[in-house]
Amino acid sequence: MDACERGLIPFWDDRLVDWTHTDAELSANRLRRKEVVMTLDCPWEGNCTDFFTVFRDGNIFRMYYEAWGWKDRPMCINVCYAESRDGIRWERPNLGICEYNGSTDNNIILKNIPDNFTVMKDPNPDCPPELRYKALMAKNADPGAGKNSLQCLVSADGIHFTPYSVISEGFAYDTQNTLHYDAARGKYLCFIRDQKRKAFSADPRFQEKMIRGICVLESADFEHWSEPVALDFGDAEEYPLYTNVVSAYPYDRRYYVGFPSRYVERKEWTENYDRLGGKEARRERWEASPRYGLAVTDCVFMSSRDGYRWHRFDEAIITPGPENGRNWVYGDCFPACGELLRLPSAFEGEPEELSLYVFENHWQDVPTRLVRYTCRREGFASVKAPYRRKTLRTKLFAFAGDALFINFRTSARGGIRLRILDGEGAPIPGFESCELFGDCVDREVDFAESVRRLSGKPVIFEFELSDAELFALRFAEREAGE
Repeated sequence: MDACERGLIPFWDDRLVDWTHTDAELSANRLRRKEVVMTLDCPWEGNCTDFFTVFRDGNIFRMYYEAWGWKDRPMCINVCYAESRDGIRWERPNLGICEYNGSTDNNIILKNIPDNFTVMKDPNPDCPPELRYKALMAKNADPGAGKNSLQCLVSADGIHFTPYSVISEGFAYDTQNTLHYDAARGKYLCFIRDQKRKAFSADPRFQEKMIRGICVLESADFEHWSEPVALDFGDAEEYPLYTNVVSAYPYDRRYYVGFPSRYVERKEWTENYDRLGGKEARRERWEASPRYGLAVTDCVFMSSRDGYRWHRFDEAIITPGPENGRNWVYGDCFPACGELLRLPSAFEGEPEELSLYVFENHWQDVPTRLVRYTCRREGFASVKAPYRRKTLRTKLFAFAGDALFINFRTSARGGIRLRILDGEGAPIPGFESCELFGDCVDREVDFAESVRRLSGKPVIFEFELSDAELFALRFAEREAGE
């Protein structure tokens, strides 16, 4: 039994579940596609605008993205900047920094970069003001172009960036490499792309002789960095992950969450590609490079408590969606990195939502657009039961607090009931809830006895679920007088 559990315990971190006594299912949940928040239709934005970074900075939201083109719109990779007050309506300021077609009336902040630009505002209180905004950029990202490096650029205002240091060398950095400051440990973590060049044939349907993976390295001073190590997914299937999109979970920064895009390249053109939509454009890309026509991408979810050991779900949480002739391509389902934004619901009285931003229309002759996807708090995965009753049972653990809250959802006829058991598996008198039904991200659970009586003692939670989902537990200390 570990130390007392405190605060939030999301069930996408399944360390508490006793699977030998659980027949309910834990699985990932699809995110909801909401609205188009930006159409990238400026002349300098091309038709392959991608790799977005989004985060809150005081009373505004900042966005950075790469603009470039394909086919009849070849251009270098430029970095552009946008702002928003609400996370939904975005504006491109005329910054007057970079020239495009004889004018500086645009939102370009850097021109002709090598590849892959992501930004973090450093929350470290000891960070000098001139280094507050840190950006990562790959140099010679093509593995065949010589020695690759991951460079850091810095800025005092988040707009004007200058080169600062090299963080890592010798890996394949052609992805959205992400940077984080872990305040609890006083360390920086950097997540980069790894490329494992080895024969690999776990599934004969796919071209997976070279596995794209994810590595992490760390630094206490931002000057000296450890050697990168591959993320540990336990005994999970090994398959290509093109990005990482790692961030601290905004409701509890003890947890890291990630939304890597999964790269899937089938071995040959089949009749399915003829029926998939966008056949002519797909065939044209295939002729330029087979993988440009054969590969498709989606997005999965993973979580960690230390940044090294991860629990990854294999069910996609974002898919290319209904076929429209412009999707089911290499470049779908790449969420913006940076931060999960907490935005209010459009419906009065309903809880705020978590937002991810995903670009669409990659490689196409129509403008790229940025679409917002949403999820309830802790909603990336849940323990589920159909109408027929199922059981979720925890391992023996101790908690700290005198109030218990759950994040759950049921149908009108479904419900959840919780019994607290002792170390021998026997019910503890006074600790069986009534039937819980509804849809709430933070519902207090009532018992005949006070939860405080069990705080710090080894217990087992046994949930009975019918047509219900359970997303998370939360233990709290009441304010004086409650």
